[in-house]
Amino acid sequence: MQFNGLLFFVIVICVGYLSVKSRLVPESATDVLPPLLLNVCFPAMLFMNFAQTEIQELIGVGVPTVIATLVFSLLPFLVSIPLFRRADAARRPLLRYLSGVGNTSFVCIPLMSLFLTKSEMSIVFIHGAVMDFLIWGVHHQVFLGTTEGSRRQIVKKVLLTPNLIAVAAGVLCSVFSVRLPAFLTYTLDGIAAAVSPIALLFIGMLICRYGLFGWVKSKTAILYSLWKVLALPCVVFAVLYFLLPFKTACILAILLGSPAPVTAVLWAKQYGKDTKLAVDCLIPSTLLYFAVMGTILAILLKSGVIGV
Repeated sequence: MQFNGLLFFVIVICVGYLSVKSRLVPESATDVLPPLLLNVCFPAMLFMNFAQTEIQELIGVGVPTVIATLVFSLLPFLVSIPLFRRADAARRPLLRYLSGVGNTSFVCIPLMSLFLTKSEMSIVFIHGAVMDFLIWGVHHQVFLGTTEGSRRQIVKKVLLTPNLIAVAAGVLCSVFSVRLPAFLTYTLDGIAAAVSPIALLFIGMLICRYGLFGWVKSKTAILYSLWKVLALPCVVFAVLYFLLPFKTACILAILLGSPAPVTAVLWAKQYGKDTKLAVDCLIPSTLLYFAVMGTILAILLKSGVIGV
């Protein structure tokens, strides 16, 4: 099944690439798919996962996941503040953002869902919810380079994101043992099932739009990919190995090594930052992540660490 799933990855990415290359789909579709995924499909997946998971299980995996995600996302970000203080103004907020955020929705969930059980995927979803909170509660204001706006506006922006609303609704359903009507469950499951195809199609379309090897001359992009996908997960695992069960430490290390987020490209375009650098970091780190973490997940599955 995992081999077929990996072939599915390659094929769907190629379909996304060829659909734009052959002009069957306009390049502008790359601007439409992320909001559809992040605001519709991904919240449906989050809601169904949390609603169908026992609250005791959510608490058991949730507490260490929340703490580890906060610590290992905020530490690199805090280090990046003085580290990149002399960087060009168009690059500084982007580099800081890339230091503390990964690509859970477009990369981690499609890949890890091939190998992890439903219970293990709860770690992925909780991690994603915390990252969503950090993205809108911390990184967005820093990316803008301003603290303008009242606290009420910032809190409203954070709390009203579709993903966090979906998590809250799912947890409430779990706590009060709410069972949805069959037609609604079927509908939400169908919408949630679109996450992987849309994410992979988008990656293929993005590669076509910006080029597969445009990053090869970017030293920054190469160093970023090596640090984020290879070095950081090793550091995370080395620490968590002594604090958490082996399986949990492995999953969190893989999650925290996720590649550059799609929002980096979207925000760079929207706010006039270095879009080329964002793309240069996104493509190699994503390809490296699929290759390295796909192999590691296959080994962990074969050895019985995950998937049981």
